[in-house]
Amino acid sequence: MVSIIIPVYKVEKYLSKCIESILKQTYFDLELILVDDGSPDKCPEICDTYASKDERVVVIHQKNAGVSAARNVGLEKAKGEYIGFVDPDDWIAPEMYKKMISELESSESDLAICGYEYYDEDYHVNEQRRYKVRFNEVVDQKEIMNRFSDMPPSIRHVVWNKVFRKDLLDKQKFKVGLHSSEDVYFLNEYVQKIQRAVIVHQPYYKNLVRQGSATHGGLSIQSLAESFEAHEQMYKDAVKKYPDLKNHSQAFLLDVCTLKYNEAKRKMSSLSNDEQEQMQKKLQEMKQFIQAYARKAIFNKEIYWKTRIYYIMLR
Repeated sequence: MVSIIIPVYKVEKYLSKCIESILKQTYFDLELILVDDGSPDKCPEICDTYASKDERVVVIHQKNAGVSAARNVGLEKAKGEYIGFVDPDDWIAPEMYKKMISELESSESDLAICGYEYYDEDYHVNEQRRYKVRFNEVVDQKEIMNRFSDMPPSIRHVVWNKVFRKDLLDKQKFKVGLHSSEDVYFLNEYVQKIQRAVIVHQPYYKNLVRQGSATHGGLSIQSLAESFEAHEQMYKDAVKKYPDLKNHSQAFLLDVCTLKYNEAKRKMSSLSNDEQEQMQKKLQEMKQFIQAYARKAIFNKEIYWKTRIYYIMLR
């Protein structure tokens, strides 16, 4: 059985499409765990309606505590041998879990990853970001950690296009109290436990791009700052286990943190004077973080020499 966990909050416009795509899976042995995280709209009613129609649907209502807490509750209730996560405004292809679990079992892997495509709010696919379909791959732990540091990452730091083995998760939880990057921590911790992973190069996961959402330009400066620590942890764990990944991982860390720093700078201009004063220290800490790592990377040939200087002279 696969347990599919969905944290639900303020998504009544999209929730039914998401739920139906899961209940129409060709892999029938599933339970769908809907965690209503105190949603103030009609989401609780939508969840209960589906539970009344399909015994595979489990609904949990709780006070608002955030996406990590909601997913953790789902993990506690999950009965499946496998665990999957879907975001409530996305949807999936009918064959997604059947294909992924089949490949996971046949390759004796510990993690399955599938492709994804981006859609706008009118459900039109982004043709410029079409996923490149190719033969499936089985890769070892080192290669997974190496690809985490591709820029852009060839394996995204998210949980929603993946299947996890529950026995390997053990009592692993999502880190609560964060404004972002909870997926980075969770995925990085899990990958420390695996031997191999299978990558199914088909775009089974459909990612809805909503303007202002947390993953598409809606992060606050605080959230952007928090992401530095998460990506630094990923870097440290990769280098500790595989020292020869240092240059590649270091190049990614500097690149992604600089992108987030520049986004934070742009957001500063839209804040009030009082808010700018409060965030200025955070922005300064982000810059100092980048410059400190840039000095460590001064001889890193994976980073173009002008880019190394740019990091050090960051304004």
